[in-house]
Amino acid sequence: MRKESVTVLIPAYNEEKVIKNTVLELKHYLASLTAKSNLDSYEIIVCINGSNDKTEEICKALSKQHKEIRYFSIKNKGMGIALREGVKRAKKDIITFVAADGEVLNCFIEMAVKEMKNYDFLSGSRYLVKKQVRGSSFARRFLSIGYSYFIRMFFSPRFTEVGTIKVFRRKWGQKVIKQCKRDDPSWQVEMLYLASRDKLKLKEIPVYIKIKRASSESKASVLKEIYYFFKITAKYSLLLRWHQIKKLLGIKH
Repeated sequence: MRKESVTVLIPAYNEEKVIKNTVLELKHYLASLTAKSNLDSYEIIVCINGSNDKTEEICKALSKQHKEIRYFSIKNKGMGIALREGVKRAKKDIITFVAADGEVLNCFIEMAVKEMKNYDFLSGSRYLVKKQVRGSSFARRFLSIGYSYFIRMFFSPRFTEVGTIKVFRRKWGQKVIKQCKRDDPSWQVEMLYLASRDKLKLKEIPVYIKIKRASSESKASVLKEIYYFFKITAKYSLLLRWHQIKKLLGIKH
């Protein structure tokens, strides 16, 4: 049976309060997988972007204590920027990422490693889990459900969510990362678009969410965020359709 290896990226901006626990929990989980599954090796890369707190200091200490943990620090802020740089530095065969607060539970990784034997690209969705996410505001849950229907109608009927984890092969990821332009969390939509454009074998897998931070967001900020992702998803839906039309007509550029 083929052994797999995985790089897990963690974008981090001023995460001194949570980064150590998140990294060590992830390391413990990945170490357990190497003992019971076909995961051969792993690495954790903390992608520090624009932090001005002790995040880098904490990660430096962790990297000295554990050979599987690496980090880098760049001045520019942005989840997309951090993950693009992380993909470039990845050394393992499969790449994925988790949030610095550990909101998405690590258990998706075991499933992902198994599924990557038959698929090229995986995208996570909380809507494949029947139980609603506790701790999320009613406004966010309501708008998110509406957004999931929008995704199925306009982007692809195969997906219910675009804003959680992505899993892909390093060879493909490092090839297309030069084409990525999104600096913020909408990088996740862009990667799904690129995977669809390249006709990778795609699958959506369930992810389990545990809200670990108290929400201080207002209804206005929730509306603003959802509206922004509506626009981005609509944009890439149109780009995908246009790409398909050009290919059908034999237009190369």
